Amino acid sequence: MAKYKLIITPRAPFQTPLYSDTLFGHICWALRYLKGQNELLKFLKTFDENNAPLILSSGFPKDFLPMPVLRPLSVVEENELWQEYKKGSQTKLDFTREMKMFKKLSYIEITAIEILKNSLSYFHLYTKHLHGEILLEKKDILKTEQVEVWHNSKNRLTDRVTEGKLFAKEDTFYKDDMELCVYIEDTYFGTNALSEIFDFIARSGYGADKSVGRGLFNYTLAEGWELPESDNPNGFMTLSHYHPKHGDFHDGFYDISTKFGKIGGHWAAGIDGGPFKMPVLMLNPGAIFITNNQKSFYGGLIPNVHKQKDVVHYGIALPLKVRVV
Repeated sequence: MAKYKLIITPRAPFQTPLYSDTLFGHICWALRYLKGQNELLKFLKTFDENNAPLILSSGFPKDFLPMPVLRPLSVVEENELWQEYKKGSQTKLDFTREMKMFKKLSYIEITAIEILKNSLSYFHLYTKHLHGEILLEKKDILKTEQVEVWHNSKNRLTDRVTEGKLFAKEDTFYKDDMELCVYIEDTYFGTNALSEIFDFIARSGYGADKSVGRGLFNYTLAEGWELPESDNPNGFMTLSHYHPKHGDFHDGFYDISTKFGKIGGHWAAGIDGGPFKMPVLMLNPGAIFITNNQKSFYGGLIPNVHKQKDVVHYGIALPLKVRVV
């Protein structure tokens, strides 16, 4: 299986975060327009419960991974951390505030995962942070600015602006040096075909309002990547937005989101069943699952999300093997 690292440098504001399922949808539409509908259907039919020819992570700041979601601290562990923390003369209120702040962090350095890959827990994470072995970033890793942009409302019948009616959308502006990284495992396309697909997406835009200039980016497709994994794993951390299948795991710690997917391409302009998919419950990147069944991927394509039976939703997890304690 070939591994690629897609490094994206935004050159326009984004309205849609870089999620694995949304990116997969863009790849499918690029394949449809570049190679035709038959080639897209042929690609989708190669997915089954034992085979995933294209596995995508969601996008993260370069050199960072999602903050893992782990079991809560026990009373004993919290008291032990407090005893260590108060040596610096901080108050219990300072300690409580810092513990809450840690839980709100979205990303963690890859070097920290390397240190914790065989003993992953909040207790070990916080202990090593207090000892200076791991730095938990408190600043805005994404280097973004959220800006409300006002738009005119349009009468769809007359195709004219409606006087006095405005609405706002929030755009995400990335700083000039921001790089987002997507990890890819591929057995279907190869370097040249993937480059052709990402050229198409980079020029046409990613996410909502791409038709008016949102989601444009430059990219580099680098071959090969290595992420730190446990030598003796008892579970995995998902790097993707993931829809689990029965038997994937027997325990877990996770945050969830409900995806209200929308059909793209020329189908968005009008198709039997409307432009919207059925809501799908997804587990967010950083979710941790306990399993002895180590696989190269978990989840699968989700069928029956639209009246058009060829429409599917991407629910596959790119796993990072870890040992949870």
